[in-house]
Amino acid sequence: MTQHPSPPSNCETGGFALLDREVQRWVWEQRWDALRPVQEQAIAPVLGADTDVVITAATAGGKTEAAFLPVCSALVEQKRVGKDTGVQAVYVSPLKALINDQHRRISGLCSRLGVPVTPWHGDVAAARKTRFRESPSGILLITPESLEAMLVLNGSTAPELFAELSYIVVDELHAFLGTNRGAQLRSLMHRLEHAAGHRAARIGLSATLADLAHAAEYLRPGGGDRVVVIQDTGAGKQVELQVRGYVDDLAGNAGRAAACTDVADHLYRYSRNGHNMVFANSRAEVEAYSGLLSKRAERDRLPDPFLPHHGSLSAELRKHAEERLRQRSSPATVVCTSTLELGIDVGWVDTVVQIGIPASVAGLRQRLGRSGRGDARARLLVYVTEQSSPEALVETLRLGLVQAAATVDLLLERWYEPPGIDTPNHSTLVQQVLALLAQFSGATADRLYSLLCASGVFPRVSPQAFADLLRSMGEHELLTQERSSGLLLPGKLGERLMNHYTFYAAFDTTEEFQVVASGNRIGTMPVGPSVTAGTLLAFGGRTWRVVEVHHDEARLLVKPAPGTGVPPGFSGSAAPVSDGVRRRMLRIYTGDDSPAYLDEAASILLEEARGAFRTSGLNGSSVLPVGEDLLLFPWRSDAVVATLCHLLGRYGLRAETANGVVLVHGTSPEHLAETARRLVAQEPPEPLELAAEATGKYVDKYDRYLPRALLDQAHADRSVDVPGAMEVLHHLAQE
Repeated sequence: MTQHPSPPSNCETGGFALLDREVQRWVWEQRWDALRPVQEQAIAPVLGADTDVVITAATAGGKTEAAFLPVCSALVEQKRVGKDTGVQAVYVSPLKALINDQHRRISGLCSRLGVPVTPWHGDVAAARKTRFRESPSGILLITPESLEAMLVLNGSTAPELFAELSYIVVDELHAFLGTNRGAQLRSLMHRLEHAAGHRAARIGLSATLADLAHAAEYLRPGGGDRVVVIQDTGAGKQVELQVRGYVDDLAGNAGRAAACTDVADHLYRYSRNGHNMVFANSRAEVEAYSGLLSKRAERDRLPDPFLPHHGSLSAELRKHAEERLRQRSSPATVVCTSTLELGIDVGWVDTVVQIGIPASVAGLRQRLGRSGRGDARARLLVYVTEQSSPEALVETLRLGLVQAAATVDLLLERWYEPPGIDTPNHSTLVQQVLALLAQFSGATADRLYSLLCASGVFPRVSPQAFADLLRSMGEHELLTQERSSGLLLPGKLGERLMNHYTFYAAFDTTEEFQVVASGNRIGTMPVGPSVTAGTLLAFGGRTWRVVEVHHDEARLLVKPAPGTGVPPGFSGSAAPVSDGVRRRMLRIYTGDDSPAYLDEAASILLEEARGAFRTSGLNGSSVLPVGEDLLLFPWRSDAVVATLCHLLGRYGLRAETANGVVLVHGTSPEHLAETARRLVAQEPPEPLELAAEATGKYVDKYDRYLPRALLDQAHADRSVDVPGAMEVLHHLAQE
């Protein structure tokens, strides 16, 4: 007699009993004690007819299985009745690496059920894609950009390809909210349903959603109130954390290098054993620290456990780093950017490390979810570096350390930044118009408006505004119109844009050079004019010397180079800071307790910051004279601060901002207060009014092709916060 594993404890009743028998057998064979609550709760709604579902649980909380156990059950039933030709389920991920990971995770279940699973992105072999085209079936794992290319290049066959589509699964839903890429995905979901000729159930998965109602509305525009939300309400893991403070001992680049060395020394001692993930805020820092750590292992004649991971490295190098983390046979510490922030399954790590100020609370929470196996505590280590001998008042406030502490405080309280759901994403609308013209080999204006705006994908665009957009696109030769039929077709510039590989991405993509060593491609990186033969570069955790630069082929030939410094690598940019973080910073300055998670150096830096805050009078005023100028501390978001500077400029005050602090040139506190009183005495200006006066509005990929009204609206939504700025002005007027 064959002995079968014991079934999960909750298999007799509830959702588990609804699963197909073969899916149940697979679960039994995994020897799970029980389904997790979100997995159990998701089965019935996912199996329900055309029910949209949002599933939110901690990283590694079982969201993938919560979606695919019932999805696979439904696909098996479709197969039994002969509805298994064409794609039945589309899984959309923001990362190629996550697609590879999910393919590995669900292949065992799907192969047992006879459900094909096909990953589709730039690293997938052409032969595999050809086999899929010849016999499409089962589950397609794909990025938004590859899905865009599939629809554009196979427009005439899309109805046949997706005729049996039942499910659209969006992983890492939070990564799409309020972004151009998210607007593109929302359009793609609607276009998939249009090609299929029927509605498909949409399933969103995420570990960090600040507003579940907004997430539901994003998933199904106009129908968010009918989306079923399944949330893991567990207490969560206990967190063991420390924020470590460091100071520059020298001035300028030498000081930064010395502080970098001190951080690397401690990080090396802490992370040379076990399995750890070290997050840095840019590819340059990833390369710098992975190189510094590897040199220390080489110095001590130890096996090197340190590996870099970022989007410009080759797929082979990224996969190698991921596999080293999964394997528990030897120590591995991966230094990475946000490429490993999302749900790629690399197993549990002992500690998550953040170098520098966390970009957001939500991002830090996503990263922390990697740590803590089973009931073990999650461990977080944060490094923050400040100036040793600050000369300016702003430096004495230790803004970086206090921002990091504010982010950690909010993390512990489970507060996350709200997504910008209402962002219009007009740049992406331009791209989607061109994509539909290519997919349908031309379309009428009415058809375009119906698919893109009336459907709720771009809900804030009126028929008149859309007509203005088409007219502007025509003026820029993005499209043209047949006189006899009125059919819109790609114009001269539109065809040129659509024939370039970067067209399928809704965001700007920097042209990158292939990096080739000894004939082997080791990745890609953006290259500026300063990179010439002989230049030293940090890449893949090693130092290289450029041998040749082939601009016509976008190729760098490099060879290994010894070096102890930090050569130039990539550049990065700071993320915008939210109201929640800045308000918490003010609370920290005005408090008197020292958070237990600060090490001794960080505690000293915080006390110095609070001392400077009190001595300067910031505990009683938000304005400080500095020579003939003023420093203004609003403690509000970057959008509020930018709007405040604009309003002050209307009354002749020259103001600029950095790190949330406003420098007002050549004025007195009395004049600033009087200006504030004059501003609050009037009706607040409309955001569009301020946006019309602004400069530098070409931010997103296709902004330059927008008519002025839509460009102003995009800028107003992105960078203008009139109510917040007026609150600050009311406070200044009373001061």
